[in-house]
Amino acid sequence: MSDYNEESSRERKEMDDPEWDEYQAYLEETQRSAKLDRKDYVALFIASLQTIFLPLIIMMLVFVAVALLLGLLV
Repeated sequence: MSDYNEESSRERKEMDDPEWDEYQAYLEETQRSAKLDRKDYVALFIASLQTIFLPLIIMMLVFVAVALLLGLLV
């Protein structure tokens, strides 16, 4: 009966410890093979506009509009 417990604990330990060498090799392989198309760059650009850069773009447009108004008024 103790053999069963020892065997199951060994199996549990093997399942808890991942093979990091295999995982690292998998990561390196997927990073090498990942290539971005034009549509991927467009999607990244649109996503960035929706998050971080949208306030910056709005602020730039406001500055340009104010500069044009001041230039036309002077």
